[in-house]
Amino acid sequence: MLAAPGEVWAALTLDAPGTSWRRGEAAVVAVDVDGGARQEVILANGEEPTEYLRALGRLPAGPHTLRLRIPQGLPLSAGRPVTVGSVRTGCVDDADPAAAVWRHAPVIHYRALNGPLDSLTSDAPLVLFYRLESRAGGAALEYHLIYSHEDAGTDLTGLLAAWGHTVDIEWVFRVTLDPGGRAIDEEFQGPAHATLRFGGGRTMGGHPVLQVATLNGMVTDVVRCPYRAALAPACAQPECEPREGVLQRYPWIYRVSALEVLRQVPLEADPSPASEAAADLRSYVFLQWKRVPGPGPHGANLPLEAGVRVRGAWYTSAWGRPELAFAGPDAESTAVKVPAGTTEADVTGIALRSFDPPAQPVDVRLVRAFFLDGEYRPRTPFAGGAACRLTRREPRRVAWERP
Repeated sequence: MLAAPGEVWAALTLDAPGTSWRRGEAAVVAVDVDGGARQEVILANGEEPTEYLRALGRLPAGPHTLRLRIPQGLPLSAGRPVTVGSVRTGCVDDADPAAAVWRHAPVIHYRALNGPLDSLTSDAPLVLFYRLESRAGGAALEYHLIYSHEDAGTDLTGLLAAWGHTVDIEWVFRVTLDPGGRAIDEEFQGPAHATLRFGGGRTMGGHPVLQVATLNGMVTDVVRCPYRAALAPACAQPECEPREGVLQRYPWIYRVSALEVLRQVPLEADPSPASEAAADLRSYVFLQWKRVPGPGPHGANLPLEAGVRVRGAWYTSAWGRPELAFAGPDAESTAVKVPAGTTEADVTGIALRSFDPPAQPVDVRLVRAFFLDGEYRPRTPFAGGAACRLTRREPRRVAWERP
């Protein structure tokens, strides 16, 4: 029963016994309200109970019925049993400060380039987060989508070195709001990373409709696949953290992405930090940084390489190759391959180097450093909060040392 109209959501704790994303198996649950607009939840985290957060659209005040069922029209998922652990629902009414964030969140139609529903086995959309930026005369609201991996674009070595993750994170929809909160412009990120004006349809009470259109997570406003997800705008990008800070809020994403990597990518059999070949993800130290804003654009685009000292020896994220640097406003994370068996206690220092000595001093803060555990979830960070200043005279600095 809704006391007032608003944007309704459901948090569904679900698992699919006997399924595994590593084997390319996933159950699907179809969700609708009052028999209306339907969406599908892909249980990418398999038999592990996981809370999947979904938007149900704008609904009027009064009683409503939420229905969950197993669709029979998808051969790869038909008949897979699903356990419903709990169902939580809520409503964001028009007076809520977050109302605009929910009102403009896009509904994403799954990818269907190699079959009726590619996302059932690869590059599944998992979480939607947002940025809200104040601007003169209004604000910009931008939605970013986290996929389980990417089937095209940067290879795994590049993903780890330049981005510090194995998922794909793409902005998909941007709306510009006037001072009164009215949408005055809408854009999406189309194929080849083109920014295009949105002219597509609406659903679930006015939400824009987008279609995943490429193997690397770009979208279009022309729908081709009937299956879709209304991912709730789960959170804002954490303040003073890189985009990857969102992943820490949903650690199960690391596990899903790692299982997809194990299924799709040949990995080095005997991981060696001297080799650039991608290895088991538990062989890396993951580092998340944040550039401190400064004058001019150079600091935001500075090509950086991280180093990790293990028992007196230094290992780097880019092997000295500028093309593997992390550079750009959203490239603030990386991963460093270290010797097999390395633990938190073995890491005695973390450094940062700029391939291009900065014209002006650039301050960079280490947000967190961590390993993945045996199940590919992030372990408790062992370092964070330290900062260093890179200058023309000192383009390499140690940011953190073990006390």
